[in-house]
Amino acid sequence: MAEIKIIKYTPDYFDKWNTFIESSNNGTIFHRLDFLAYHGRKFLNNEHHLIFLKGEHIFAVMPMAIFEIEGRIIAKSPFGGSYGGIVTREVTNYSTSKKIITLLIDYLNKIAADEIIITDPPSFLSKVPSDTLLFSFLEEGFKITNSDISSIVTLDDQKIDNGMFTTRERNVARKARKARKANVIAKFNQSIEDFWMVMELTFQKHNAKPTHVYNEWKYLCEKFPNRFWNDVAYIDNKPVAGIGHIKINDLTDSSFYLCNDPEFYETQALSLLIYESLLQAQSIGYKRFDFGTSSVNMVARENIFRFKESFGAIGVFRHTLQLEF
Repeated sequence: MAEIKIIKYTPDYFDKWNTFIESSNNGTIFHRLDFLAYHGRKFLNNEHHLIFLKGEHIFAVMPMAIFEIEGRIIAKSPFGGSYGGIVTREVTNYSTSKKIITLLIDYLNKIAADEIIITDPPSFLSKVPSDTLLFSFLEEGFKITNSDISSIVTLDDQKIDNGMFTTRERNVARKARKARKANVIAKFNQSIEDFWMVMELTFQKHNAKPTHVYNEWKYLCEKFPNRFWNDVAYIDNKPVAGIGHIKINDLTDSSFYLCNDPEFYETQALSLLIYESLLQAQSIGYKRFDFGTSSVNMVARENIFRFKESFGAIGVFRHTLQLEF
């Protein structure tokens, strides 16, 4: 039986890597090399992706970057994405999980790394969820340094479109009716320009900046039209609310951005847009809808929790692991 070995990524693996992500158990858009390339040359001197080979075939991969910070060599996965960590083709058993983590630690020792920080995708993004690899990380000395909550709505039990709503979900349906009475119209796959108009108003209101600048989001929507898109709610053709979607993998749609023109809060335009987007996601065949995190550094944003839970969202951990050498 072929042994597993670890090598540093080289460009001749580019297509094989991306193909592997799409057929893997737990890969996401954030693990794809063509996605990470949108940063241009920003991390070019830091990239240090790893490939685990079994014989001549890719068995697992991990996007990674190396940074020198205050004289210390820090490995990070992710960099420039929401998740990183090790992607495997299938669920790994205990002995294989232990072997993978041991190989990773040995490799990091060889390159004289002082520390590694990994944020794994939440378990719900896997085709078959398993915590055996996480256990192996912990057994080999990794510590969980942060556990934030990702809020998700499950779409595979048909509760959305057959009227089996909880009290809170019925309240959302009521808000959607209110929005329609205010002449709000929800439209899918709208122009980046219309979406960004609402984005700017939203972030100005909160005196904050989005993760992406306009040109970055535009690039992603044009480069990956089936993975990045924008839904917009209108009143008399004026954009008043928006959702910036990312298809994380074949199982999961997500709202990376939720935005609302402050002047139109009372119309419930965003509630209608989310409601329609959930129905749309379910009809396409997604099993889960990810609203993103509802906590920051293990501190709850209570109003965010309440808002997402009103759509039936439940909380799932997103762990960050750390090992110092």
